[in-house]
Amino acid sequence: MKGAVEILNEVHQATKDHPDFSETLTVNDNVLVAAIAEISRRLEHLNQSKQDKISPAKLQAMSNELTRGALGAKVSRVLSSAAANGNEKDVALKIHQFLEAL
Repeated sequence: MKGAVEILNEVHQATKDHPDFSETLTVNDNVLVAAIAEISRRLEHLNQSKQDKISPAKLQAMSNELTRGALGAKVSRVLSSAAANGNEKDVALKIHQFLEAL
């Protein structure tokens, strides 16, 4: 099933490809409202994901905090805390994405 934004993109592309059909094409108001709501959700998610990024230049750590054991223990504590809050999978995904980015 296509989302509202995809439908609007197809209508827009059709009017660009066939300008003579543009007057005959109509879009239901519900589709427009759904597309605006979907774009709003995507924008909010994008803004939130930008805020979640860590700037390594701002972080300082003692050398004993940078050992494999200390880092492993920290990740374990973070995941345990996330499990208690009910969002372990979300936190695990963020950690995974961060590690993959390295």
